[in-house]
Amino acid sequence: MSILSNKIALVTGACSGIGKAIVEELVSKGLKVVGLSNDINKLKILVDELKGKPGKLYPLQCDLSLPNEIEGASEWIEKNLGGVDILINNASLSLDWSSINGGIQELKKTIDVNVLGLSLITKKILQLMKNKGIDNGWIVNVNDVCGLKWLPLASDRPISPAYACSKSALTALTESLRLELAQNESNIKVINICPGLVETEVTQQWLKENSRLALKPKDVADAILYTLQTPENVLIKDLIITPIREII
Repeated sequence: MSILSNKIALVTGACSGIGKAIVEELVSKGLKVVGLSNDINKLKILVDELKGKPGKLYPLQCDLSLPNEIEGASEWIEKNLGGVDILINNASLSLDWSSINGGIQELKKTIDVNVLGLSLITKKILQLMKNKGIDNGWIVNVNDVCGLKWLPLASDRPISPAYACSKSALTALTESLRLELAQNESNIKVINICPGLVETEVTQQWLKENSRLALKPKDVADAILYTLQTPENVLIKDLIITPIREII
């Protein structure tokens, strides 16, 4: 029997890119998956695509920049499923922003989604895990390799300074959460996934104009799935996955 049998997962940013790929993998393996997205219509299309698979996708509208929508999603999960075993924080925003000329609203929106919204949904899910007595769950943060580097602009792909700042913050938050849980003698695993350039809706046009090797969303989803299936005493803290020859 798989270690993931009968588990319930929550995936943010579930309707496209890496999020969609991981939802497809988990539902195909028989998991119940709650998918969050600010585009409920795309999520409903994905529900139809996954009919007939062993698991099930529950689509929920949720804009992570809006605390009331995060609260609503958390309440729905508690009422209908009790809680979740796996949280995959995948949703991320990358707005074109300049440290010198960029407007404060673009920076704020990026931080609201990539840092504050992620932190709030994580806090809510950890509380549901505690209420349900789950002490061997998973928190997977989909970061970026630029979150581990101090020179994010010295690369062969476009990276917004606002995005880079948010991912550096995510690295610190991930480490802090892992430490706090360990100090509380919790067995919840906190995993930091750091992809390089991935071919998604966001990067597709740029890749057409700038030929580069890129990962497919499924490559990252497979890596995430691998980290979820390690033995109970094994934790993959940080996993960097990039296309070969990527410079960063």
